[in-house]
Amino acid sequence: MGYRLSSAFQPLLSLDHRRVVGFEALLRGYSLKNDKPASPLEIFEYAARWNRRIQLDRYCHGLHIHNFSRAAPADRWLFLNLDSETLGKKRYLDHIAQLLAEAKLPAHRLVVEILENELGSDRLLFEAADYFRSLGALVALDDFGAGHSNFDRLWRFRPDIVKLDRSIVGEAERCTGFSHRGLLSNLVSMLHEIGSLVVVEGIETEAQLNVALEADADFVQGFLLAKPGPDCGEGGEAEDQLDAVSSRFALAQNAIDNETRRALAPYIQAFKAVESKFEPGDTLKQNCQALLDMPGVLRCLLFNEQSEPIAEYFSNRPSAAADKRFLPVLDGQRGAWFRRPYMREAKAFPLRIHVSRPYLSSTEGCMCMMLSVANDREPRRVFCCKIHWPEYSTSDRIPPANRG
Repeated sequence: MGYRLSSAFQPLLSLDHRRVVGFEALLRGYSLKNDKPASPLEIFEYAARWNRRIQLDRYCHGLHIHNFSRAAPADRWLFLNLDSETLGKKRYLDHIAQLLAEAKLPAHRLVVEILENELGSDRLLFEAADYFRSLGALVALDDFGAGHSNFDRLWRFRPDIVKLDRSIVGEAERCTGFSHRGLLSNLVSMLHEIGSLVVVEGIETEAQLNVALEADADFVQGFLLAKPGPDCGEGGEAEDQLDAVSSRFALAQNAIDNETRRALAPYIQAFKAVESKFEPGDTLKQNCQALLDMPGVLRCLLFNEQSEPIAEYFSNRPSAAADKRFLPVLDGQRGAWFRRPYMREAKAFPLRIHVSRPYLSSTEGCMCMMLSVANDREPRRVFCCKIHWPEYSTSDRIPPANRG
């Protein structure tokens, strides 16, 4: 074909295990005409011009599987990219099974990467996934989040692994605050809930690795840790790099957690002084006053068994509640807040003070944290204190030296 082809392998590392767990096989080529490097795109475009794209794809699969089976440790995955045209032809899928058998590579060590945005048919996606799962392999959806990713297809497909497009972590690194890093954490959480493990690709800076650590991703891949190369051995240098960054992140995160606990301690102490008063009236109002006088406290509330407010006491200071843009949802008197995590947690563990994660309060129009506690007798009551909490993004407070 005019090119000399070889395999390159880029490690994927587990953030929890702090070690290499797999390698993505990538194509490398040199032009026989001028003996210069040729990109995979150039090679596949050349094959397409001669109507040999599928044959090239088959050759690459054989090359990668053969090279990986000879050199990789027995407890590593091989991540293998499949061309969309290959997915539509079962005889070529059978060819991959044959290659695995010839290389004596168990199917459970194979992770098939499928580019979602190349597929025009859900049927092809699901049939290909079912085929490889029947062999015992895992199926990964690649570059999720690029372009117009289809969440409906994702929920129905339920891939074993989702590889997030590199643009996501790049955007999260550039933008401060909850809007992007919080969304990334929530995206990872959603993917976990549908049964998928999550890879963050394109890790090129320590700050991006910190973002992946904070988001609770499972695996990472990128030039910061290791560039693609012919070796698919133990990956010691990549693991050492991950160890170093993870340790710095853990120290910074512990410092942030300690800072948060110190900041919350006075509020929790004042909250404890009121928490045993579970009946509405003047006594509760008087006991709340010291709490309401504290900086950032917006209101104290008492809820009944149905999570409806039966007593509410406001701070005298102006707050975000004055934001008229949120006027339709500022009044929560007729609300029932049984869906809120702070309410469910309090009821599930009576007499234990629960501290919510920062969230956007619809009745305040700002980021808040909620302290809540429930009694352990009838009638059931839940006492809450809402605090304006603008310090909602922990990564923004990791010292710059530790953020790359």
